[in-house]
Amino acid sequence: MLRRIHIRNVALIDEQSIEFEDGFSVLTGETGAGKSIIIESFNFVLGERANRDMIQYGEDRASVEAEFEISPAEPVNEVLKELEMEAEDGQLILFRELTASGKNTCRVNGIPVTASVLKQIGDTLIDIHGQHAHQSLLNVKMHLGLLDAFAKDRTASLLAETAACYRAYSEAKRALDEAGMNERERAQKCDLYAYQINEIEKADLKDGEEEELVRERNKLANAQSIMEALGGSAEGLGAEEGVLSKLSAVKQYMEGIAGISPEYAEMADRIAESYYALEDASYTVRGWSEGFSYDPSELDSIEWRLEQIARLKRKYGSSIKEILSYLEKTREEYDRLMTVEERREQLEKDCAKALSAYTEKAEKLSSVRKEAAEQLRKELVSEMADLGMPHAAFEARIGRLPGDAPSAKGFDSVEFMFSANRGEPVKPLAHIASGGEISRIMLAFKTATAGSDGIPTMVFDEIDTGVSGDISTALARKMREIAENRQVLCVTHLAQIAAYAHINYYVEKKTDGDRTVSVAVRLDESERAREIARIMSGSSDDPAALQHAENLIWSAKQAERKQKA
Repeated sequence: MLRRIHIRNVALIDEQSIEFEDGFSVLTGETGAGKSIIIESFNFVLGERANRDMIQYGEDRASVEAEFEISPAEPVNEVLKELEMEAEDGQLILFRELTASGKNTCRVNGIPVTASVLKQIGDTLIDIHGQHAHQSLLNVKMHLGLLDAFAKDRTASLLAETAACYRAYSEAKRALDEAGMNERERAQKCDLYAYQINEIEKADLKDGEEEELVRERNKLANAQSIMEALGGSAEGLGAEEGVLSKLSAVKQYMEGIAGISPEYAEMADRIAESYYALEDASYTVRGWSEGFSYDPSELDSIEWRLEQIARLKRKYGSSIKEILSYLEKTREEYDRLMTVEERREQLEKDCAKALSAYTEKAEKLSSVRKEAAEQLRKELVSEMADLGMPHAAFEARIGRLPGDAPSAKGFDSVEFMFSANRGEPVKPLAHIASGGEISRIMLAFKTATAGSDGIPTMVFDEIDTGVSGDISTALARKMREIAENRQVLCVTHLAQIAAYAHINYYVEKKTDGDRTVSVAVRLDESERAREIARIMSGSSDDPAALQHAENLIWSAKQAERKQKA
């Protein structure tokens, strides 16, 4: 679970460290105090998109560090294993920094990672729900994914198998469609491939040939200089008038006195070694000089060959290796097209077989989804009753997409249907649910799916919009119920929700010289009551509001004791 977040230079927050505990926590404070900055910091360190505007004015970088306590059973461990990483002693620290130039620095337990890897890990640690989360319930295109997420322990493997069958069918269908192309199209393609194959084969390219030609061209282009240098070197090293002649005399002098002193003997050996090495070099240089010849037509031949290779590179690849690879692929495609008529019957069988396999998997997936839809209906109806909608009805209506194999996710379409009142038929959720109802349905949905995602921390960002009175108490009870098995953090403006929290953080703006900064402090019991009084009446000193706040806190504790009993 989340244990600490350290925020530095994010918007109005200079530097702030917040410690978190298990259970249900709330962030409260005046509108604009900076609660949303803390949620934005969560999103930032979890790998979501970041904007340089989040960096505090006058600073060149912003950073957020989040520390998590990880148990062996949490989903993040599987992700870490795939990434060849691990939590150290049950601790996982995510860090992200953004500079004014747009540079991102991300680390996991000190190891540099990309923002996408950070997000992959973060998605298994914290589930953040705000007003944007409501949109997924209102967007019909998202309903299939939400149903699959609810039943992912049953749908995950089937989804993967269905997607694999879909790809196999798509490839078989493509091959069959090509077989059905008209004769003119096929003849045109075959002519093009035949021309390309002939052009490359005629060139008789060899891998590494171009590099060797460039080296030979360089030698021939400098032939005069090379001939003069080799001739002069051979003459200078010569045994008659050159260096070897003089060194031979020196060698004889030193060998004549080698027996007088060990030092002279050592020097004689060294000079002898130099003489023999230089003699060997002389033979080699003389051989080069005598064997070097220059034919201007040979340089012309090399230039022509290099131009031929360059022309083929412009058409078929950036290197001879790529051109030869293109040749192999083109031969295969040419052979396939030339034998397509012979293979048409087999292609039809392959396509039918692939479609049958897809249909079988898609049918199984659809059957599982229908069972899951009924289970989801029952659980949501029960949860919505707890949230003040005892007569609500819900249905995940499953239809069928047109076409034999319409999607890698199967052939199901899903739309959530809803009715708030007894006796009214269910209608599309997006058309009839009010803002307050959407908030409760979303919370009911997250409660129902809580057991399937295994994410240990849930953050609710002002999901109480459009809610008041007894309904806000129902929302508070539900979040406290969820907090029995996972960590819950909620940004709220409702006194009832704040009263049901185990911990209250108060966020406020302060003036520091000529600057305004945002800070969050943890409230003790008396301060909690005063904050709840402020939420209700606008004043933390109102005696009646303070008494009401204390009563709310007492009632929340009594409700929790009664539920546990």
